[in-house]
Amino acid sequence: MACIRIVRPGLLTTVQDEGRVGYGHLGVPKCGALDAYALRWAQRLAGEGRESPALEVTLLGPTIEIVGETSAGLAGADLGASLNGVPWPPGEGRHLRAGDVIAFSGPREGLRAYLAFRGGVEAGLVLGSRSTDLQSGIGGFHGRPLRAGDVLSVGEGCEPLRRAPVPTMRGGDVVRVMAGPRDGLFPGDALTLLTRAPYTVKTESDRVGMRLQGEPIPKAPGSILSEGMPLGAIQVPPSGQPIVLLHARGTVGGYPVLATVISADLPVLAQRKPGEGVRFTLVDLWTAREALRAQSALLEMPLVDRT
Repeated sequence: MACIRIVRPGLLTTVQDEGRVGYGHLGVPKCGALDAYALRWAQRLAGEGRESPALEVTLLGPTIEIVGETSAGLAGADLGASLNGVPWPPGEGRHLRAGDVIAFSGPREGLRAYLAFRGGVEAGLVLGSRSTDLQSGIGGFHGRPLRAGDVLSVGEGCEPLRRAPVPTMRGGDVVRVMAGPRDGLFPGDALTLLTRAPYTVKTESDRVGMRLQGEPIPKAPGSILSEGMPLGAIQVPPSGQPIVLLHARGTVGGYPVLATVISADLPVLAQRKPGEGVRFTLVDLWTAREALRAQSALLEMPLVDRT
């Protein structure tokens, strides 16, 4: 069995897979990779399936020493990754040998990168997932971010050196949303205000929710009972500044939801850094479904051999 040793942990490096599904009624958040599109490309480049846990690297990446021999795939944001000082672009796989060092020099494009290894990364299985839930302290590597000195087991063996045929990060600042489920509670111009001007991502954003700053949305009159919160829900608190709920969100909430980010554009949202802008545009259910089908088709494209 090969291992990886964390020399420097980076800003926030956690073990994530696709998340916990089917336990929302028990108050268990999904968690998992915020950019499932990039995660899947990393897994494929490492020769792994969808259930395989990988490292989610946020903004300032770790320094990792390899113990043994394995393979890895890198996808998502360009955070200045290198292998033994040689640049490692996102969307490519690498053979790794004992003593090799993976490092990240700093963000160039995007916010989150995914590093998947042959055989997956050692992680605790909780409720069908190995994703790290930082709020509950379960899953992943002891339920916490990685620290200097941590050693995690990975699989052995070398995959063919391949690259993705398309970019592995969904870039841009336009995020498509569908109205509701509580848009009827807001004044008639609320959706127009949401989609009229860009919002700025605030530094208080985290894996629970993306907090935005921009034109305030008028408050919905009255109040609602707490209810289930879908992934990508755009809540409007009394301040009028929207909060987009992400994978580590609570499963219920009491702020009304004006609109919901479509599934295909959650990866776009996951790559927006604090200080960057986000523009919302309204679409219908047919468009949302077609966007998800198109994204799924991209993820099925054959990998390309590196020459």
